Amino acid sequence: MSMSDEELGTLIRRHAVRHMPPEGLAARIANAVRTEEAAAPAPTPAPARQGRGLWQGLAWFGTGAATAWGLALVLLATPAPPADVLAEGVTANHVRSLMASHLADVASSDHHTVKPWFAGKLNFSPPVVDLATEGFALAGGRLDYLDGRTVAALVYRSGPHVINLFVWPAPDTRAQAPVASARQGYQLVHWAQGGMQAWAVSDLNATELQNFAVLLRERTAPAPSPK
Repeated sequence: MSMSDEELGTLIRRHAVRHMPPEGLAARIANAVRTEEAAAPAPTPAPARQGRGLWQGLAWFGTGAATAWGLALVLLATPAPPADVLAEGVTANHVRSLMASHLADVASSDHHTVKPWFAGKLNFSPPVVDLATEGFALAGGRLDYLDGRTVAALVYRSGPHVINLFVWPAPDTRAQAPVASARQGYQLVHWAQGGMQAWAVSDLNATELQNFAVLLRERTAPAPSPK
């Protein structure tokens, strides 16, 4: 049975209305797409971005290496221990006294003359002894500067050799046995005794200067306490 054009149009319109999408479907589909995108894993960085990360890592490594080198230089530049600093100062003062021909402010071989000369010039009284009979003659004394303060410099002679003996109060009362060293071709011996520290320097050989130190320590040793 054939249909007229009017009847066919009516049928198509009925079916179109029956299969129209439900209200809000489009909004629900858009929300689902956005949720799926948010849950998806991040894309792999592009090669250029990875390159920047590599260079940043190298830059951090370079900074760390520079810091390490800087720390090493700081450690190398740390001042030497006090004993080494004093040894340098003692040697320099000895050489200066020889070059300036200024060995003594008071030139005398009499310890009764040299010792009183220091009175009023120092806030301590240095021990002064003459060791001429042992081969080390007292030649005088002067004021000098070491360890950030004025010290006593006693001058001794052994033949043509000059011995400078620097004396000033020790930081503590503990005795210290003689310690030998050498600087710039000169021999040094330092020790502490009786609340005083002493540094002897000369171009004598090491054995002779140590013998001088032993004799001086024996002659200036504090009297034993009575029992």
